[in-house]
Amino acid sequence: MVGLPAAVAVAVALAFVAWPLPADVLDRSPAETLRFTYRDGRPLRDVNTGPDGRRIGLPSGAPLPPLVVGAFLATEDRRFGSHPGVDPIAVGRALLQNLRAGRVVSGGSTVAQQLARLLVPRPRSLAGKAREALWAVRLTVHLPPEQRLRAYLDRIALGNDLRGVESAAQAYFGRPAAALSLGQAAMLAGMAGSPARFDPRIHPEAAWARMGLALRRMVRAGLVTEADALAAAAAPLDLAAPSRPFGAPHLTTWLLANRETLGLDRAVSIETTLEEALQADLEEILRDQVEGDPRLMQAAAVVLDNASGEVLAYAGSVDFHDEERQGQNDGVRALRQPGSALKPFAYGLALADGMTPATLLSDVEVQLATPSGSWVPRNYDRRVHGPVRLRAALANSYNVPAVRLADRLGPDRVLAVLRRAGFDSLRQGIDHYGSGIVLGNGDVTLRELARAYRGLALGGRLEPVTEVRGARDGGGRALALRRDVAPGRFLPASAVALLTDILSDEAARAPAFGMDNALRLPFPVAAKTGTSHAFVDNWTVGFTAERTVAVWAGNFDGRPMRGVSGISGAAPIFARVMARAMRGISPRSLLDRSAFEHARVCSLSGARAGPSCRSTVEELFVPGTVPAAPCPMHRHDGPDGLDVGPEFYGWAAAEGIDGGPRVAPRTGTERGEGGIVLPADGDEYLVEAGLPARSQSVPVRIRPPPGATRVELRAEDGSVLLLEPPFSGRLPALPGRHRVELWVPGGGAPIAAATYSVRGSGP
Repeated sequence: MVGLPAAVAVAVALAFVAWPLPADVLDRSPAETLRFTYRDGRPLRDVNTGPDGRRIGLPSGAPLPPLVVGAFLATEDRRFGSHPGVDPIAVGRALLQNLRAGRVVSGGSTVAQQLARLLVPRPRSLAGKAREALWAVRLTVHLPPEQRLRAYLDRIALGNDLRGVESAAQAYFGRPAAALSLGQAAMLAGMAGSPARFDPRIHPEAAWARMGLALRRMVRAGLVTEADALAAAAAPLDLAAPSRPFGAPHLTTWLLANRETLGLDRAVSIETTLEEALQADLEEILRDQVEGDPRLMQAAAVVLDNASGEVLAYAGSVDFHDEERQGQNDGVRALRQPGSALKPFAYGLALADGMTPATLLSDVEVQLATPSGSWVPRNYDRRVHGPVRLRAALANSYNVPAVRLADRLGPDRVLAVLRRAGFDSLRQGIDHYGSGIVLGNGDVTLRELARAYRGLALGGRLEPVTEVRGARDGGGRALALRRDVAPGRFLPASAVALLTDILSDEAARAPAFGMDNALRLPFPVAAKTGTSHAFVDNWTVGFTAERTVAVWAGNFDGRPMRGVSGISGAAPIFARVMARAMRGISPRSLLDRSAFEHARVCSLSGARAGPSCRSTVEELFVPGTVPAAPCPMHRHDGPDGLDVGPEFYGWAAAEGIDGGPRVAPRTGTERGEGGIVLPADGDEYLVEAGLPARSQSVPVRIRPPPGATRVELRAEDGSVLLLEPPFSGRLPALPGRHRVELWVPGGGAPIAAATYSVRGSGP
């Protein structure tokens, strides 16, 4: 009767051993550390994802490091490969040692037993030990030796919350396990079983003694010579200072928080697309620019490779650890108003609709009806420029013609193009945005801007952008990566080519920004700046054929910046980052100009230049769209030869230009008495160091009382500005609060008064 239970137990044990292993057996002890790496495999950041310590697996597909394997087998399982998972000789020796010592001093566990304990935790009892032995035999029967060894070396505890030889090698010696010296490999092997007692930083003498024991065992096993062991024992260990990589914290934090959405919830290693050197340089540029400019508080930037859509560098703020400046906010993914950075997409739609870079647009005051009331858009320089060609309007970022254009195209169509270009954050209906969508009155992210401008670099096609090159689970299996957007065209290639030519035209943007501005680089760059309402955010986004760079500067708490716009805040950062991103690259042409027709047009009207046109420019046209009619504004030479047309008569009169029939300036608020149109009461002006000096003044426009031929604008400091038709001029932009009064010479009292303020520092 006694033999039957034993026979049944043996049969059950044999059946257990013979039964195939569960498919997920090697996943039962998931890696407790998620490793992020740069694109070249170098460590970027390690994140504990569980309670059992930091673990980094040995590189999947690479052979096991021979010195590490030899050191651990000589120390932990000398007869590995010649026993069924339990070593009777080692068990007997351990039992004898324990009896002699009167306590447990040796366990005699093989690699397979230790692996079984790591994969299937057991109670510390005789029954638990028996179950561990059965699992060890089962693992040995079903797993090849290298797989058992790899699983063991990836999980062994080696102190300081470290799991696996790869984690320990990098933490203790600052190098991968494959690059360990003989002494370093022996040191780690000696720590197995009691890593706290043999920690080389805390107990160096005990650790050295244990390393010597491991080396002697390797000599006895015939794995190394005695001379090699003596040399290894005498060589310095080169212990690294305790550290953990914490690179690109904004990106890795976002990836960690969104693993499930990205399909990376089972990942133990994520290879990012970041270039280590470029990432470091980007972070240094942001620090240098912000620390060197007291007007700037925060900045963020992202660099894309246009061919692959891979993110090469990513910085969400200047300093992740700066609590005062809210550095943990991610400026790459924060929703902010982009200002004029959205204008190119509306102009691209206009070019797709048949307009040309020479199409005449109107930059005169306009009042638009919106759901929240009437709205009068104004240009950044507080001036209107009358007739402007589409190229000039976009290159100089004039607001009024952009809003007029959006209204003409249909704001709903502009919004549709933006959404096709990947601006998923614009979720509201067009009733919410109106024509102001072209001025960036909807919140978007810097990443969306970068992706959309990369779409321009690709000829008007939206393609996915990614920060991850590859990811693997605990079993070394590659995980499928999810795309952020579906590919699709948002603008025709011909329209985007013309748009690119405008955005890279230094001469066209010179009137607003000057020839020597931050967007001028030693290679062609198509770029656009943007400044949000009240100077809270400013942006610069642009591309070469090879790279796209997007930069944001501002304050995370929403405070406006003094004297900072896209051209003076974000643009200098953009220039440095783009120059660095293009290092070592031979820039290709942004567009093939030979694919277009070239024609000379009047710089004022945009029509084909005639003999009386005093200023002409060469323009590009899609074949078949060159204007046929000659310039209608310059009909003949002489003082009366210019006729700007009825739409611009008021503007010409206000600017003192003889552009046709004399009419009073059309302010839209004519009344019988005189008044001050500009500066309007309560206006606020911001002095901008990045703009030409002629723009650093306050515009003046007066509505004279009937019959007046001269008026005076008197300032509180006693200065007087004498004005005659067309009753416009400029006042110095002096910081502070100012009051001006309108007088008729010889009058006894002011006709009108206005109070305005100027902030910022002069140019």
